[in-house]
Amino acid sequence: MPSDTPKDRFLQAVEERKHAMYRVALMMLRHPADAEDAVSDAVEATWRRISAIRDLDALPAYLMRSAINACHAVLRKRRRETAMEALEQYLPAVLDETPVWMYLGNLKERYQLPLMLRYSENMTDQEIAKILKIPRGTVSSLLSRGLKLLRKQIEMEEKGRG
Repeated sequence: MPSDTPKDRFLQAVEERKHAMYRVALMMLRHPADAEDAVSDAVEATWRRISAIRDLDALPAYLMRSAINACHAVLRKRRRETAMEALEQYLPAVLDETPVWMYLGNLKERYQLPLMLRYSENMTDQEIAKILKIPRGTVSSLLSRGLKLLRKQIEMEEKGRG
C-alpha cells in the first residue's frame, strides 16, 4: 500500500501541476528563465509551509497560487530594477505559435489568468476561484468579459489585414 505522508502528497501534487505552473508563469512573465525560477520558488515556498497546510487535497491549487504569487514578485522586482526600455525585451510572446496566445498577452492580467486556467488547464470556475482567491461569480464575469475583449481584438486585427 503506498504511503500517504505529506511529503508523498506534496511530490505527487508537484508532479501533477509542474507543467501547468510553468505555462501560467511563462504567460505572465514571457521569459522562460524567469518562469522556471518562479516555479522553483513556488515549489520551495510551498514545501516550507507544508506543515501549515491543513487540507492536503488542496495542494495542487496551493501550488498554482504560489506560482502566481512568485510571478507577481518577479514582476514587482522588474518594475523596481529596470527602466521601461529594458522591459521591452520581455514583451515578445514565447508561449505557443497560436495567434490566440499573442492576443491573450495583450489583455489585462485580470482577464489573462482566468482565461489561461480555463482554456489551457481545463479548470472549472470553482477551481479558478480557489486559486485566484476570488468569488466564483467573479471568475465567470472575468471569463465572459475576457472572451469578449479577445474576440474584439481578433476582429480588429482581421479588419486591419483585409
